[in-house]
Amino acid sequence: MQKNWNYILIGIVVAVITVFAPIIYVAPFLIALLGVFFGLFLISCSQEDAQDYYFLLSLFIAAFLLRIIMASLVYNFLFVLNGHGLLHDSWPYSENGYTILQMWLNGTHDIRYIDSYMRTTSLSGTLGGYDYWNAIVYFFIGKSPISLIFINCIAGSLAIVFVYAMTKEILNRKAAMLAAMLMCFWPSTFLWSIQNLKEPIVVLLICFLMWIFLQIRKRFRFYLIFLAIAAAFALKELRGFAIVVLMAVFLFSLIITSRFRKEMFLFLILTCGIIIFFHGQDLKSLLPAIGNKEELLEWLYRMRSYRASGGSAFLVNLNFSNIQNFIIFLPLSLLIAWLAPFPWNLGSLSQVSAMPEMALFYLFIPAMFYGIFFILKNRFKEGSLIIPYIFVMSLILALIEGNIGTLFRHRAIMLPFCFIVIAVGIVNYKHKGINPGAEM
Repeated sequence: MQKNWNYILIGIVVAVITVFAPIIYVAPFLIALLGVFFGLFLISCSQEDAQDYYFLLSLFIAAFLLRIIMASLVYNFLFVLNGHGLLHDSWPYSENGYTILQMWLNGTHDIRYIDSYMRTTSLSGTLGGYDYWNAIVYFFIGKSPISLIFINCIAGSLAIVFVYAMTKEILNRKAAMLAAMLMCFWPSTFLWSIQNLKEPIVVLLICFLMWIFLQIRKRFRFYLIFLAIAAAFALKELRGFAIVVLMAVFLFSLIITSRFRKEMFLFLILTCGIIIFFHGQDLKSLLPAIGNKEELLEWLYRMRSYRASGGSAFLVNLNFSNIQNFIIFLPLSLLIAWLAPFPWNLGSLSQVSAMPEMALFYLFIPAMFYGIFFILKNRFKEGSLIIPYIFVMSLILALIEGNIGTLFRHRAIMLPFCFIVIAVGIVNYKHKGINPGAEM
């Protein structure tokens, strides 16, 4: 009874603080509390087996608390050094968001004007949906960068749940546990999730959409369509090309592995509609070039040249707007997309700090290829989503990204699915005689 009264007293104290304390100070605490409850809700809804539930619950709480603690320490340490507590693009995102909010509060409600003005004054040199996301958060809680970071901590932790669920569906619990732990503690994904960067939310949305697609493949439900549309709208504002990749991969998977049912036909139409709605203008500019190889390569080269800037730009002197140079460029860029930064070509302190992770990634490459081989041979229906996504996203990063630092960060959208095939490869290498899908 005394313990219950203690809980009630704590609840009353929290409620009083929430009501009477300024929201800008209370917001980080409330966001952290909301993250815990949302994680518990998601795990309880997605996992019926007690073993899965308790493992995921423990891992989620550990991942979330570790991120919250490290984010707080890093933020306060950086605040002493630079006065704002943020690294690299984190600070421009925050400042751009606050500037957008101030324009809105001062009576400028023309989004086109705000967008035009911000593109000329943006501290990051560009403007995107994440800047507006920062503005929305600041509208409700005031300028609190640590709150934005805590939201990313939630996103980074919740993605673990979907990685676990997808891996278990492809193979078994042991592989799912390994993939989830890689997702939880992998250095770069951990680092992005304790800063004000868009990667944690993008990764969460991609994992969520891929999990939805796997569920639709098993059993078609209309509510999953609505969830997919909502996630697609959010992802479009943060990383638009990922929508096209995900929808194209799902279409491919449906065509080669599914029986043609009226529900699937409906989803095919919906998928094509989403792609056209989100990227109609891009497709309109691209379609004339598709029929001409030289024009298509020139279009790709222009897109990449725009991004290839700074000291960590690579292959900048190789103009692949003709077929001969493209044949040389493609394998080199794919190799860099997978393996950069290399130990013998380190140009900055951040690249040096990435080397332990890259060394570990190199060790996992054999397991990755073994996992891909196993999935294609034994779990083709489930793997027809994961494997093409990894291949297509690798190709896009190789063709479009021209900066090793940006490439290293954007590789995060591929890593969760790399962890899945790595886990499958490791488990099957150690247990070559297991049956696909068998529990161990």
